[in-house]
Amino acid sequence: MPRTMVSRAAFWLSPFRNSNLGVDVYIVRMPEYYVHMTRERIFAAAKAVLDREGLPRLTIRKVADRAGVSPMAMYRHFADKDALLNALMDDGLAGWADIARSIRAADPIEWLYALGEACLDFALTEPHRFDAAFFLPASRARQYPDDFVAGRSPVVAMAMVRVDQAKADGRLGDNPALEVVLAFSALAQGLVSMYRANRFSSEKQFRALYRTQIRQCFEGFSRKTAGRLR
Repeated sequence: MPRTMVSRAAFWLSPFRNSNLGVDVYIVRMPEYYVHMTRERIFAAAKAVLDREGLPRLTIRKVADRAGVSPMAMYRHFADKDALLNALMDDGLAGWADIARSIRAADPIEWLYALGEACLDFALTEPHRFDAAFFLPASRARQYPDDFVAGRSPVVAMAMVRVDQAKADGRLGDNPALEVVLAFSALAQGLVSMYRANRFSSEKQFRALYRTQIRQCFEGFSRKTAGRLR
């Protein structure tokens, strides 16, 4: 007997003949694509709430309302809010890794400066995704130093390779590559936090000071005591 479609979006009934009872019996089947699409819809709703209202207003109820599901239904796809935060963080970090991979500078120092510029653009053009990548209190957030030494951060790994290249060329000092990248990351994210807290008079001023500080950060690790990195 052919499959009877009852709801394309929700489930179908698969009938078969029970010879003992002489009646048709129906089994309710939930297609995998529906489960996947529901999870994707919830995740898209969480990103939309984060984009529009920020982390403080990201609640299970708001996400459920935007996704058109009940709060209890959300827990079939995300065990709790922490699982949702981890998914948002992973999405933000994936976006950041894609940005870093797109940098084409061949010179290692220029690549590092380009990474700093990319970080600035990411923070200003996708502020909530930036926050999801770096500021969410997610349980699976990467821990310093073990996760970074183990290569669990693609962007940190790419940056460390460039630092080691610059060190081999005699353009940076003997500081460990992870130490240099940590200083850069802490500075960049700290300046973004200051900008969000209105510690700069304008975006133009923030951009200028950010670029100056990033350059001075790398120059501070240079073998040279004066002048700019070449």
